[in-house]
Amino acid sequence: MQFVFFMLLFCSLSGCLFQETAVRARLENGSTPPLVIPDDMDKPIFVDLMPIPNIEIDPASTDYKIGPPESLSTTFTVDKIVIKRLGDQRWVFLDVPPRSVWPHVVRFFEENNLHIEKADPASGFIETKLLISEEGTGESIFQSLKLGVLLGKSKQQLKLRLQIEPGVRSGSTELFLKHRAISDRYSPEKIDWSQTSDDPQLEAAILKDLAYNLGDHVTNDQTISLIASGLEDSRTKLIWNREQPVLTYRLDFNRAWATVSAAIENANIQVEDLNRTESYFYVYFNEGHEADTGFLGRLLLRDKGEAEERNLFQLRLSTIKDEVHVSVYSDQTTMADIKIAEKLLKVIKKYSS
Repeated sequence: MQFVFFMLLFCSLSGCLFQETAVRARLENGSTPPLVIPDDMDKPIFVDLMPIPNIEIDPASTDYKIGPPESLSTTFTVDKIVIKRLGDQRWVFLDVPPRSVWPHVVRFFEENNLHIEKADPASGFIETKLLISEEGTGESIFQSLKLGVLLGKSKQQLKLRLQIEPGVRSGSTELFLKHRAISDRYSPEKIDWSQTSDDPQLEAAILKDLAYNLGDHVTNDQTISLIASGLEDSRTKLIWNREQPVLTYRLDFNRAWATVSAAIENANIQVEDLNRTESYFYVYFNEGHEADTGFLGRLLLRDKGEAEERNLFQLRLSTIKDEVHVSVYSDQTTMADIKIAEKLLKVIKKYSS
C-alpha cells in the first residue's frame, strides 16, 4: 500500500512539473502565431487593445524606476456635467475619469442603434458603421436613427465618430462628436474627421441626449474600463522650465485663452488689464490669496493702493508647437519670483476646466 501511495504521489508531482515546464516554454517562446481566417469567411477589423511597444534601446543599459500604480478611483459620483461651446465647437464635460465613462458611452451607442464599426478604448475613439436616416432637423434625424424606421421617402447616409479625451481638469473627461454626410461613392479612407460636423444640429441633439444619459448611469452603474485608463493623462501640467514654473495646456490657443480667462474669474483673481492680441493678462495676486472671497473682500480689492501695486503680475501665453505655455512675469521683461509664480499657476490650474 505504501508503494502504491508513493507511486501515485510521484505521478502527480511529475504531471505538475511537466505542466509547469510546458507553460514556461510557451511563455519563453513569445507570442503565438496570428489567427488566419479563411477567405470564404468575414474578416472583421481587429484592434490590438494592449499593444507591446518596440524598444529601440538596449534595456540592459537603462535604469528603470517603477513606482506604485495609481489607485483606481472609487468615486463614481458625477459632480458636474456640462455641454460646453467655443465658436463652432461643442463638447460634453464630466467630472469623471475616462475609464468610468467609456463603458457607458459604448452602451449608449448600442442602445440607440448607432452601430459601432470601430472602437479603441486605448485611443478613446468610437466610429459607427454607415447609418441610414431620414432627412430633416437634428432631432428628427436622431429619432429615426434610434427607431431604425424610415417613414419618409427621402433618406440620407451618414457616419459618426466620438472622441473621448482627458479633460483639462485632472480626473475629468471631454467627449467630442463629429458627423459626416456620406455620398453613394464614398471611400472610408478619405473621410476627413478634422473638420467641424456637416450637421451641427444633429451633433448637438446627440450630445444633449448623451449628457443626460451619462448623468443617469455613471453614478448608479459603477463600471470601469482598465484599457481606457491610459487616457487619464491630463491636458494641463505644471512643469519647470529653466528653474521657472510653466503651466502647459495641450489645447489650441483659442481654447487655452478661454480656459485661463475662466480660471481667473472662477478663482476670484482681479484683472487689471488684458490683451488677447498680445496674449497677456495683468492680474493682482499675493501668496495669501483665497479664491472664495466674499462680497466685502471683493469691495476691498477694488482699492488699488501702492502696497497692491507690488502684487501686479503679467500672465503671458505663448504657443509652442501644439501646446500653449503660461508664464508669470513681474514686469514685461523680468520673471516673477519662483514661489509666487508657482502659487499663482497652481491656482489657475486648479480652476481650469
